Amino acid sequence: ERWSLQVQEAIVDLASDESCGKAVRKLRRHHPGVEMERACALRFLHKHGGQARQFIQDKLLAAVEQAKKEGHQGDLVELEVELDGGMIPVATLEPIETEPGQQPERTAVRGLPKKQKVCRWEETNLGLVQVPGEVTRLYSVRPTDELDEAFEDLFALACLKGWGPTTAVRGIADEARHIRPRMADAFNGSPFRFILDRPHAKEHLSDVGELLESAGRVESKEAWAAEAIKTIESRHARDVVAEIRTAFEETGEDKLRKEANYFQRNQDAMDYATYRERGWSTASSEAESGHRHVVQVRLKIAGAWWHPDNVPNVLALRMLKANDWWAEYWALQRQKWRERAKQFATACTEERAAA
Repeated sequence: ERWSLQVQEAIVDLASDESCGKAVRKLRRHHPGVEMERACALRFLHKHGGQARQFIQDKLLAAVEQAKKEGHQGDLVELEVELDGGMIPVATLEPIETEPGQQPERTAVRGLPKKQKVCRWEETNLGLVQVPGEVTRLYSVRPTDELDEAFEDLFALACLKGWGPTTAVRGIADEARHIRPRMADAFNGSPFRFILDRPHAKEHLSDVGELLESAGRVESKEAWAAEAIKTIESRHARDVVAEIRTAFEETGEDKLRKEANYFQRNQDAMDYATYRERGWSTASSEAESGHRHVVQVRLKIAGAWWHPDNVPNVLALRMLKANDWWAEYWALQRQKWRERAKQFATACTEERAAA
């Protein structure tokens, strides 16, 4: 091994917080004489990111298996779970389109068809589990193509917190069509209540107010939205739904139909006055904040564009840090290192004896 495990931990620690270029310079300052190339730091970042993914998977699977054992009750009375999506920059190299019959331009050295960098934004899903009143949370971060795993993570993290069949679980999120039913399905083994994220509800009401003002049905979109949220909080959400649906029938504006359906689906999830009386959260602000300090602090640094295949590795390392599993992961790596060293020593001894 060219690099000790201690150096690997140091560079991965740095590179999972900032760019690999900055990480190797900081490594050099803190450990004079240790010279590492940026590409080497990047390789270690993805090597341990991949191993971290397996570590997390094993840890969560063990928690679920323990919770599903016959007779398991758990010791939690209530639990809050949140899920929210955020965007990160990704890029891939794609073939350059040419006219029919035209030969593609080729690279100078290897003669391969030139490609162009295509940049876009993709969603990451961040979920968290917390016990009301506690400041420690457990986070899950998944790329957009691992949505099913994101909901499985929520349940596994709940098991780590002490979930049991009698634990009352509250799920707080925007009601994208895929979130509420999947969240309810993940916790179908215990009492579950979905709460529509109040700030998102207000955003939808603002959109409705703008549509109504454009149609000349209200004088002020802001005043209408403010009155509508008061009506909802006074347990008369049906009145708001009826008003929006009437506006759709008279104007034919399809966006109003969609908004009416949105609030109708969630009439039972907007009793905000009661939630506050019980001391419950009404916003998924913790998950939204988590995007900034767990995901975006590394994956949205200036000038960074990520290949989609590499995103899960960095997310796994960020998840280790957010959940305070960093020391546990590296302790396991040291144990495996010692086991490999012992196997190597045994093989050398046997080789010498055979000679």
